[in-house]
Amino acid sequence: MKKIITLITDFHSDLYVAQMKGVILSINKEVEIIDIKHNVKNYSIIEGAFLISQVYPYFPKSSIHLAIIDPGVGTSRHSLIIETKNFYFIGPDNGLFSLAMEKEKIRRVIKINPSRFKDGSFTFQGRDLFAPIAARISLGEKAINFGEEIKGIKKLKVRDNSIIYIDNFGNIITTIKKNFPLGEKLIIHYKGRKIKTKFVKAFAELKKGELGILKGSSGYLEIDKNRNSAATTLKAKIGEKIEIDKFS
Repeated sequence: MKKIITLITDFHSDLYVAQMKGVILSINKEVEIIDIKHNVKNYSIIEGAFLISQVYPYFPKSSIHLAIIDPGVGTSRHSLIIETKNFYFIGPDNGLFSLAMEKEKIRRVIKINPSRFKDGSFTFQGRDLFAPIAARISLGEKAINFGEEIKGIKKLKVRDNSIIYIDNFGNIITTIKKNFPLGEKLIIHYKGRKIKTKFVKAFAELKKGELGILKGSSGYLEIDKNRNSAATTLKAKIGEKIEIDKFS
């Protein structure tokens, strides 16, 4: 079965993604590289962590998930290979994998020894460290060969009642897991404002341009605006506090 390496970065359309792919394919030309997203907001570890947690389980077992949102590149932060029961995760130890690891059974965590890649750049470990390791693991090399086993990974601090992701449609995904009866009148508390809305089953239950709240496919509450952007309307930003309550 062909091996799969997935990529999540904040590199956008810059040359860095192509360089990483070139390194991977020069080591294993048979591997399949899947681009998940490269336009993660710059340095937004929380956005990357959410994406990884939502996407990785839908790939075949033994897939290798390579993620780089890495404002601490070149510092003393660790570089990791996380080997779980079903997958490999490769990238910086900055909380990027902590949401995914809440669902996974970790077999071992390897702190990568960069001395194996002496000619690598301190500022582009995605190309010179993570990409070649992912490629070699896809060929069957053992993760432990690249470093030493350690206990645990850095945990990401996610605020309760906050915005964790904004999708391409402008839907606002929160960290809230409440449930309400369909049609329940609700109120959104955000940036000192109180916005009246209601709980619905699907977007189509809202009039065009109407705001509503539903339980999204992620399991969290989403704020949506039918055929428009809720994020633009509310001027929403990832990481900011938001609360949803019954209207009284």
